[in-house]
Amino acid sequence: MVILLVLVLNLLSFGQEILRIDLKKAVDLALTQNREILRIKREILSLEDIYRAERWDRFSPKFDLFVDKDGFTLFGSTLLIDFGNRLARIRSAKIATDIKRELLREFERQVKIRIVELFMDLYLAEKLAEVKREEMAVAYVRFDRERERLREGLSDRVKVAEWESTYRRFRAELMEAQRRYNETLYRIKRILAIDVTKPVEIDLSQILEFTFPEDKVIDPGYIVKRIENNYLVRVRSLEIAYLESRAKEQRRIFYPELYAFVTTFTPFEDFGRSRAEGNLVLRVPLFDGRTSFYREKSFLDLKRSVEVEREDIVERLKETAYTLPYEWEEIVAEYQDAVAFDRWAQENLDLSRSNYELELAFDLGYAMSTKTEAERKVMEAKFRVILFLMRIYNLMGEDPMKAFSKDHPFFTERVEEI
Repeated sequence: MVILLVLVLNLLSFGQEILRIDLKKAVDLALTQNREILRIKREILSLEDIYRAERWDRFSPKFDLFVDKDGFTLFGSTLLIDFGNRLARIRSAKIATDIKRELLREFERQVKIRIVELFMDLYLAEKLAEVKREEMAVAYVRFDRERERLREGLSDRVKVAEWESTYRRFRAELMEAQRRYNETLYRIKRILAIDVTKPVEIDLSQILEFTFPEDKVIDPGYIVKRIENNYLVRVRSLEIAYLESRAKEQRRIFYPELYAFVTTFTPFEDFGRSRAEGNLVLRVPLFDGRTSFYREKSFLDLKRSVEVEREDIVERLKETAYTLPYEWEEIVAEYQDAVAFDRWAQENLDLSRSNYELELAFDLGYAMSTKTEAERKVMEAKFRVILFLMRIYNLMGEDPMKAFSKDHPFFTERVEEI
């Protein structure tokens, strides 16, 4: 029954068209289909409707119908001039929309970084599975041969058990690597809002062809000058403007408003005797028990609190910027170490091939798995560089996909000390 079910699932998958996804297509799909992005866009539409409502509410005419035992009265009014809080309410609604737009832009940048991370995890899991497959194959051959030697009286049960344990360990690690690969593939589908049952083929060429700029150093001053574009700084600046606008909304005392009123009364006894009146009314609030004063002060206090928080964020970002050169040197050193290990693994593999004999076949197998692991380490070091560059661009409030460009403005040429 289980075999039949597997065959049916395989036939269904073969019948589906394979979706091929490279990094650019993945980003495009995420920006148009990701469910969280769609949710934030809907929230922006809601805030834009509130902003439009506040704009229309300022000067749009309003009509009310009153009915009593004598007849009905149509009452109309409109604001002609105001010098107070209505304009501030409109500005508050607009700033709230701008804050949400900043959130959307930041989330889109984070989604791009996450997609690149998932592509990297997919490659590393695939490469790790290749390493474990090679190690498992070698260990199985040793285990099988040791059993044969035991039957011939040339070995003992301890050695057989030892090689079986080694083989089983590599096999378990292979299963783990394969699980991680498939889990990552499902995560990619979910972030792109693709049906998890749809077969996909991931093109990793863009991240695998990335060129490591190891002969460069970072200029932190360039990054510091662009910290004002950072998402956290921009949002805090907008929040300060929002709270300032909300404070202005509370300023009502001595802020006049000029209204136009029109009243039409129609008695039930004689519909032909309608009576209409019009009037202009100047309203000047004089006293409200200092309620508006305390409400304004409350928003101003919150504004000062956010200003302090914004200053702290700027200082923390500067601190991060000035530590980036040291982190970069560490990354370069790790990459050079991985390249040196890969070079040794290649030399060791070449030596094992040249010395190939039946007795040394196991050494060749381990040399092959070591070379594969070395290749994985080189790419892992490269991936850390890509994520590092993406983080810098995001720190400056720019598109993190610029990490794949050839030139980076925050790099300068490395000057070798004599």
